[in-house]
Amino acid sequence: MEQAVTRKMKYPLGFYVSCLTYTFERFAFYGSKPLLVLFLITAIDKGGLGINATEASIVAANLTAFTYLAPVLGGVICDRWFGARYAVSIGCVLMALGYFIGWKAHSLMSVHLMIAVVSIGTGLFKGNLASIIGRLFDDKELLDAAFSIQYSFVNVGAFFGSLITGILYLNQFRQGEVLGFRPVFLVCGIIVLIGGIFFTLSYKTLRGQGLKPFKYLTDEKGNIVEETTVEENVEEIVDVNAPLTSKEKNKVVAIVFVSFVSVIFWLFYYQQELALTIYMNKFVNMTLAGATIAPQHVTTTWNGLLCIFLSLAAAKLWSKLAARPQGDLSMFQKVTLAFVFLGFAYVVLMLMETSRGIGADETHQASVLWLFLFGLLLTLGEICFSPLGNSFVSKHAPKKYLSVMMSVWIFATFASAKLNGYIQIFVEKLGIYTIFVTFAAVSFAVAVIMFLITKKLNKLLED
Repeated sequence: MEQAVTRKMKYPLGFYVSCLTYTFERFAFYGSKPLLVLFLITAIDKGGLGINATEASIVAANLTAFTYLAPVLGGVICDRWFGARYAVSIGCVLMALGYFIGWKAHSLMSVHLMIAVVSIGTGLFKGNLASIIGRLFDDKELLDAAFSIQYSFVNVGAFFGSLITGILYLNQFRQGEVLGFRPVFLVCGIIVLIGGIFFTLSYKTLRGQGLKPFKYLTDEKGNIVEETTVEENVEEIVDVNAPLTSKEKNKVVAIVFVSFVSVIFWLFYYQQELALTIYMNKFVNMTLAGATIAPQHVTTTWNGLLCIFLSLAAAKLWSKLAARPQGDLSMFQKVTLAFVFLGFAYVVLMLMETSRGIGADETHQASVLWLFLFGLLLTLGEICFSPLGNSFVSKHAPKKYLSVMMSVWIFATFASAKLNGYIQIFVEKLGIYTIFVTFAAVSFAVAVIMFLITKKLNKLLED
């Protein structure tokens, strides 16, 4: 009877508790991250720290970079020693503490400390909550749909977080000429703390998962059923001492190649967070329909809204293509499409800069509508690329090197986010238009190269 009821529910209550906890955390993260570079470059008498754009970009890039890298360590901790549910709760407290440090930040050292604490908290929170979700389902066929729902909860948090905090720092928290950056960090800290309290009070909905390290399988009461030493989705016994076969080596090459390409994609993608945000703060008329909008409304709110709908549309498209005799597009074909969209996105930025006069001063401003078109094309590229990486590595990595290959993929994202901070150096030396042209040209070049070698890359994945 209990199994029938569970089957009818389809998704356990703990799943929705976990998804909503993600929404609280993403609200705080995307409510604060787009503001960080603006907080750093804004003059002290206007509520910022008055740091030059180049140094500010390098510092702000660390928040994205280290919040991608830290979950690797957090995953190791919960795989071996620590129950994931407790890690998630502690992670929420640490993230809140980090944002509270940002609330009181009056020096660059305080910002560094904020980034460090938020990153450590994210490391304990992010991957471990996803792992709890995976353990909540007995029917693994439901996982793809479940994580699609979870992705929507993430984007809802990103959408409302960036939308609301953008309004708050420009209006409600503003005092004369002083912008309300610091109170926004306080709000973000409170929000993520509320999410952590909500999650902690809902432990009973987690069906016994997250009580023990992930090396143990537990029942719905949290009792240990067995200890696992291999990935749960691996049915065959893996000989860890056997050398890689030639086919496995080919797959490793394919994963490393795609990881390298992903560095280029995400490096170009992340420009909206730093270089483009600095640009629109000076050279773009941010008035729309009589209201002043914040840069994050373009880079994050708009992107979050598009992701909610376009990800569902893309899922239906890939499903229809998969039903064809020739099947779905390959990973490499989708990456090619991603770079085509990325190239056209930067063509839009070239046209935007041309419309106001290349290299003109701040009195000549471009329309913010250009940036909404840029965001649409950029998000289309993201939808073609972003959801595929983890699945690609999971499917094709040699089983005994699955963790290593996943780390390669994660490190590629970290590298692109870290390098992003240094692009502003080239913007200052070469001018923003040169950067736009270069990124458009490189994007189209990568797309052409990917198109020409797709068949060879597909052969690397053949069994």
